[in-house]
Amino acid sequence: MKQKTEIVFEIEEFVTVKNRRSYVDFCRECKSWTVMVTVETAAALSGTGEREIFRLIEAAKIHFVENERIFVCQNSLTKGTEPLPLTDGS
Repeated sequence: MKQKTEIVFEIEEFVTVKNRRSYVDFCRECKSWTVMVTVETAAALSGTGEREIFRLIEAAKIHFVENERIFVCQNSLTKGTEPLPLTDGS
């Protein structure tokens, strides 16, 4: 007689993003003040890759400004027309 044992592992992640290259600006699309973050930070916050962030920018699904580099409106990451699958640590 064979016995089958099932082992389940639950893994919980907590990510802290420290970014010195963000700033507060007025988003013309949201019509509100918001934190503008780098593409790298936007990717980390949304749980996607930088390439996907650029795709969403080109598809006009998230808001951005272009200064010396591209900054993404943090509001549009969570409150955009099509919400991104954000990781919330649970």
